[in-house]
Amino acid sequence: MTVTASRQMARIETSRRTVLRALAGAPLLPLAGFSATSLLASGAQARLLPKSAEFIGMPAPATAAAQATTSVGSSMLVTYKDGTSQSLKLGYQPLFLSGDMVPDGKGGTTLAGGYYDIAGKPIMDASASPPVQFFSDCPDGYSLFKLPGAKVAGVKGNTVFGVVQFEYTTRNAKDAGMYGQLPSPIAVITLDQDKKTGALSLAKYHTVDASKVHGLWITCGASLSP
Repeated sequence: MTVTASRQMARIETSRRTVLRALAGAPLLPLAGFSATSLLASGAQARLLPKSAEFIGMPAPATAAAQATTSVGSSMLVTYKDGTSQSLKLGYQPLFLSGDMVPDGKGGTTLAGGYYDIAGKPIMDASASPPVQFFSDCPDGYSLFKLPGAKVAGVKGNTVFGVVQFEYTTRNAKDAGMYGQLPSPIAVITLDQDKKTGALSLAKYHTVDASKVHGLWITCGASLSP
């Protein structure tokens, strides 16, 4: 292969990777300003535009160990206009875990899944020494959405919002059962989405104040409530 041909193939492969990154983000999350025309190219690059995408599922975990672990075995098959295709392995990357200290959007941090009483004070687990704030180990609903023209301080890319509903806490620090003994928190999170890759990062975590309705209880399955 000549140097010129090698450079041309390198440019085409770079274009293919760029298109794949955009395509991989488009079906999963709302991309403000994203459209098919933003991917248009000319000449050899145009022939490498995606024609279709097919998601290939994975079998359900069969063992207890596999069922207790988050894993991704699915993939996406992309077919291009020139007839070629490519299989892309999908992955999983958490934004945060329950019990993590996450940004509160005010320059500080807050406890993800943390419980608060009707006065807005942290509910403490007195069985721990020293006492620590309770947090839910059961995030039971997660919804993503966007608002046209939304702007949030600190967000450099697209502004995406999420609502996380936590159902309950299983046990306290002494391993005693806690099911149904604590009010269920709901969090509104602000995500910063990279405009080029679609990657998300957590910008702000806010616990909803439910004191006016005297708290929420067992918000199961992300069900809608008045």
